Amino acid sequence: MYLKNSLIGRGARRLLPVVLTLALLVAVLPHNQAQAQQPAAINKLSPALQQVLNNNINAVWSNPDRQTVRVLVQTTGPVQIGLITAITLQGGSVVRQFSSINGLLAEMPKNKVLTIAARADVERMSADHLAQQSASHLEVATGADRVRTYNALIQKYSGLDGTGVGIAILDSGIMASHSEFGNLGNLLNLSRVTARTDTISSNTNLLQYLLRLGIVSNVLDLLGLANKDTYGHGTHVAGTAAGRSVGNNSSRGFNGIAPNASLIDVRVLNGRGVGQTSDVIAGIDWVIANRVTRNIKVMNLSLGAASSESYLTDPLCRAVRRATAAGITVVAAAGNYGSTVDGLEQYGSICSPGNDPTVITVGAVNTHQSDARNDESITYFSSRGPTRGYSLDSANVKRHDNLLKPDLVAPGNRIVAAESDNSWLPDNYPHLHNSGNGTQAFMQLSGSSIAAPTVAGAVALLLQKNPGLTPPLVKAILQYTAEQLPTSNICQQGAGLMNIEGATRLAGVLRTDISSLIATGGMRDGDRILRSGQQMPAPVSTVGGRTFNWGGYIFAGGSHILAGADLFKYYQRIYDSKLVWMRDKVTVNDLPIANARLISPGIICADLLVGSYGVFIGGLAISNGLSLGQGIVLDEGIILAEGIILAEGIVLAEGIILAEGIVLAEGIILAEGIILAEGASLDEGIILAESVGLGEP
Repeated sequence: MYLKNSLIGRGARRLLPVVLTLALLVAVLPHNQAQAQQPAAINKLSPALQQVLNNNINAVWSNPDRQTVRVLVQTTGPVQIGLITAITLQGGSVVRQFSSINGLLAEMPKNKVLTIAARADVERMSADHLAQQSASHLEVATGADRVRTYNALIQKYSGLDGTGVGIAILDSGIMASHSEFGNLGNLLNLSRVTARTDTISSNTNLLQYLLRLGIVSNVLDLLGLANKDTYGHGTHVAGTAAGRSVGNNSSRGFNGIAPNASLIDVRVLNGRGVGQTSDVIAGIDWVIANRVTRNIKVMNLSLGAASSESYLTDPLCRAVRRATAAGITVVAAAGNYGSTVDGLEQYGSICSPGNDPTVITVGAVNTHQSDARNDESITYFSSRGPTRGYSLDSANVKRHDNLLKPDLVAPGNRIVAAESDNSWLPDNYPHLHNSGNGTQAFMQLSGSSIAAPTVAGAVALLLQKNPGLTPPLVKAILQYTAEQLPTSNICQQGAGLMNIEGATRLAGVLRTDISSLIATGGMRDGDRILRSGQQMPAPVSTVGGRTFNWGGYIFAGGSHILAGADLFKYYQRIYDSKLVWMRDKVTVNDLPIANARLISPGIICADLLVGSYGVFIGGLAISNGLSLGQGIVLDEGIILAEGIILAEGIVLAEGIILAEGIVLAEGIILAEGIILAEGASLDEGIILAESVGLGEP
């Protein structure tokens, strides 16, 4: 009443709407969020979002006609009504809220972005980038044939085949009726695709963007309203992880790694193999929410965002960290940027979320279509480490993550698996078709996106063998037992070539209650985790007719190399799924902790073995050095130092390029073998050629 009488009494009635609006804004926005402070707010924006403020960019997340942008707004805590109100008052709207990250997806006027960024409850704002896809031969080449046998009479396996483990495939969908996904031991031959969800079909923003580009020929196909996988990538990925085709189309079949695992179809890409980051995060939300009812133990992401953000703030990385903390082992493609368009080897080219320390990041090797393990080589397109996402410090200086990645490599060249009927890839690239038709058709694809489900299938076998393993313990087992490729460094091959035979043997000697004890606080640092009466297995495997030693080391803390059998004799705090260790920073459930012993005494630190080679040292040199007794045995256990880092001013040899994060126009490049040296790209990084290539000879 005082406001009305004092203003109107002085003839200022026309100012009342303005005053009321200002009063409402003051109630919604903290005082320290005035536009005068917007220069500081710009540091909250991702590089792509900063760029669009000064340029009229036509992107899937930026509409130059409407002068609006779609942004992922990450908050300092749970999203509050005040933020939603503020976005609305600035002429924006909330499109979607998330549970795997503290944040929401909003569309707002471009000129209001800094106003929202200035709020104290806004931590980070990122562009909603495109998301596109980056025994059988596989069984023999990976050692999967060594862990099971098949009885053709009863059409069942004995040994490890993924039974009881659910693998979520976040991709373009799965053709559930394909013969690859039947349950041959079931009289009704019911599909092993046990659940499905779709986060992409409701994305009308993406449809409008593709219409602007003029590449939409069939809206029903693009939305996936016909076949559940009208693109074809997701079906092939699912077949690589868990296809079951004994005797079909060849005397050997095209079995995947875990041919009796359950498959959960999480469709986040449309009929042209594209989506947006928000679609992927929404898919991750669904997986976390349904992990118990659907028994989801593994999540495969054969896609990658071309992001230059640090893993600390990248929204996709934050989402997968939440999934890992929930007990889901996340497997991601490293990316397909190992070579530039000029044919130069490119380091620092790992995609998001493969740049996150909690996921298993997989690069691709070429098996040269032979079962033997003596001719594998890193494909030229497989992304190399270290990670180059960065953040800005208080002096506005870039601080790169420089994490050791990939974690390991697996077959990813010319892999034959299920072909979705009437799908875009084989229809437009007939040379991809291998054999068969309809529900028994097969095609071949290449890329780190095909290597990733090979590892996802292997994870299912490990969890069938020992359901008590945590995601970081699964990663450690796969790295420790990997074979060293003699001519490859750790930025090319990670800890080595996956070895299923050795990994399952090591998993089998460990206790089966580790994860439950960690969850209830019953596991303490240094507790024995070998099963009663068990001892460490011999660190030697025979796969594909070749006998080799295990690498014997793991990556830890982002930049450390640790070794020694005590890694698996005793509990290490780093095996807690909720813990993230990055150099001198340790968090549990994203909250910092101090004075926690992460590594037990007796573990070997091999950081010094790299010498002047740094991250370019060969994996075999590390393994050989360890076998000779080199390395430092830790007395106290904890390491909170820099570890192995890539100097910012390092000069690489001629023909080698260091990427400053992967920034390719718009952004997430999916899977499958986007081979830049041979591909043709449209705007926004949509690669429509030789992401479907034959791969290497």
